[in-house]
Amino acid sequence: MLVDYHMHLENGPKTLEYVEQFLKVAEKRGISEIGFSEHCYRFKEARHLLDNPWARERNVDSVSEYLELLTRAKQKGWPVKIGIEVDYIPEVEDEIRTFLEKYQFDYVFGSVHWIGDFGFDLKENIPVWERSDPGEVWREYFAILLKAARSGLFDSLPHPDLVKIYSFYPEEDLSDFITEVIGEIAKTGVCLEASTAGWRKPVGEMYPSREILQVIRGFDIPITLASDAHYPEDVGRDFDRMIPILKEAGFTEFIRFDRRQKTAERF
Repeated sequence: MLVDYHMHLENGPKTLEYVEQFLKVAEKRGISEIGFSEHCYRFKEARHLLDNPWARERNVDSVSEYLELLTRAKQKGWPVKIGIEVDYIPEVEDEIRTFLEKYQFDYVFGSVHWIGDFGFDLKENIPVWERSDPGEVWREYFAILLKAARSGLFDSLPHPDLVKIYSFYPEEDLSDFITEVIGEIAKTGVCLEASTAGWRKPVGEMYPSREILQVIRGFDIPITLASDAHYPEDVGRDFDRMIPILKEAGFTEFIRFDRRQKTAERF
């Protein structure tokens, strides 16, 4: 039975009834365990970890209430894991570490959404893309992703080629560079995420691409499975499409987490 470890409660009420909606969809799609990984910037206790106007508008929830809600779901015997998705900002790495030490999660994701003040996956920033050099953006993105891996803060790095979201591709061939970065990531022991979310984005392709999947498999990096569901109806969406691609690339296992300990399970 599969797992889906990447979903968010931010668009609904913070209630057990809403959590249960995610579980019901998971059951229908053959998902045996789900994990919530709310964006860290949502939490008032973490406002110092991503301090920009965009994040401040969304800094409205409490991490304590989030943990309490999902702990109650666990106590009911529901197959739920408690995670968090942290925006990795190299300049506040120490502050991220201090924040994470205060709480008990089943897993911690480290995402790269920001290059300086450029939120490259935000629709409103497409004009910034249009006046940027995609090659420079891609190089900086993967450099930060490697720093996130080397930080030792995270259990998995979600949507590892998110930078392709609006199909602004470099003119130069960066395949050797990306392979080198993934090879360095492999040395850290962190997982990388296979996600169906890209099929619901403008790029129309899963994260990561088939080419990058082959590189990840070549370095024997473990993978986590995800839909990045922001609504219950997206839990496990397109897993029936993704799993054959993963198997074709040579993957035979995925990772489960419990209190930040990972266990490999075969498809």
